Amino acid sequence: MHAHVWPRFEWEPTELVGKPVWLYPGDRWSDEGFRLGPQHDVLRDGIESELDRLRSMG
Repeated sequence: MHAHVWPRFEWEPTELVGKPVWLYPGDRWSDEGFRLGPQHDVLRDGIESELDRLRSMG
């Protein structure tokens, strides 16, 4: 199985909430301020742990 997890945020513009993330303007994909990096390690580890936990239940 292969999946992508796209986080959603409270600050997202109303017109984009609930729509596919690829509708975001190009700068949201290329601007370094929005890139995944070491500052996200704790969040990424938490998501990974929860997915592992859920997978072990199946």
